[in-house]
Amino acid sequence: MSNKTPKTRHAKHSPSSLGYKEQCPAFRNRGTSSAAAEEGTMMHEALELDDYSGLTEEQAFLCGLCRDFRDGELAKLDNPAQYRELKLEIAGGLTFGTADFVAVAGKKAVVMDWKMGSGAIEPAASNAQGCAYALGVFEAFPEVEALELHFVQPRRELISSHTYTRADVPMMLTRVNTIIRRANARNREEHPGMQCCYCRKQATCAALRNLALPIAARYGGLSIPEELHPSNITDPATMARCLDCAKVLKDWIESVNFHALDMAANGEEIPGYKVVARKGRKSIPDALAAFGAVKDRMTPEAFIACCGSVGVEALVETLSADAPRGQKQKTKDDALSRLTEEGIITTGAPGKYLKRL
Repeated sequence: MSNKTPKTRHAKHSPSSLGYKEQCPAFRNRGTSSAAAEEGTMMHEALELDDYSGLTEEQAFLCGLCRDFRDGELAKLDNPAQYRELKLEIAGGLTFGTADFVAVAGKKAVVMDWKMGSGAIEPAASNAQGCAYALGVFEAFPEVEALELHFVQPRRELISSHTYTRADVPMMLTRVNTIIRRANARNREEHPGMQCCYCRKQATCAALRNLALPIAARYGGLSIPEELHPSNITDPATMARCLDCAKVLKDWIESVNFHALDMAANGEEIPGYKVVARKGRKSIPDALAAFGAVKDRMTPEAFIACCGSVGVEALVETLSADAPRGQKQKTKDDALSRLTEEGIITTGAPGKYLKRL
């Protein structure tokens, strides 16, 4: 079996989406990218090739943690075959996916999945994506009797692990089959939850829309409490439900606005609304070019006074750009110390926010 597979399209029910679809069979991934997703892809490719030259110092450090764990586990195996970005047919071809790293040594296999984000994931013992990958390895390597699954989260300094045996395969197959068949059903169940934040059906999901109504209390995932005024809520558990709902409804509102504008732009008339144009905000992205255009009529000091605040990160990054190899961080630290000692850097008042566990 090759240890390098060609890039292919994603499966309709990819392993990474199975956990969401287990919660809500109607879930459909948005299919859009983000800066975090693009960073994760870049770091995965760096680990695949063991080439960290295109990464920042932090990204290279995080990839190094993954590499060190991988190498440590490999040292426990006897002459293992290694597969990076291994494409797996899963559940007899019902779906497929690509495992980040697989090692097979006789009757034992190790599967690793790199999670480069800072968010929490389902533990390996109950993770649907991990179950699917493990099932695919058992199907691809009939000699394997035991499999260690590891989710490696370097930003959280966390590794979640679970061991499967071939005796678990029937239940694993039943689980993956059930998730996919429920997702393919004509009348799919809709169960709102935090997965709604990533679902492309936010603007059309009736169950999610009903969260804004008292009748939504019958749903066990997300529900609007009977007391709607935050100042009257004294129960912490009720406040937690409100925070969950606020996050999902905020994303839903943004999705409604986006799709409504798109509908109106395509000629559909929305009763009670019309498209109104507004002028774009003027800005000057190139300060050097702007100074060149006005330098005969104002002094550099007067021009700088018009430029507002200076980005601290951008300033120290530029100062350290030409620093000798190995001196970049020291140059940054020296610049920050000097700016702080001279009272040039000011620090805003600290704030607090609630982070979802």
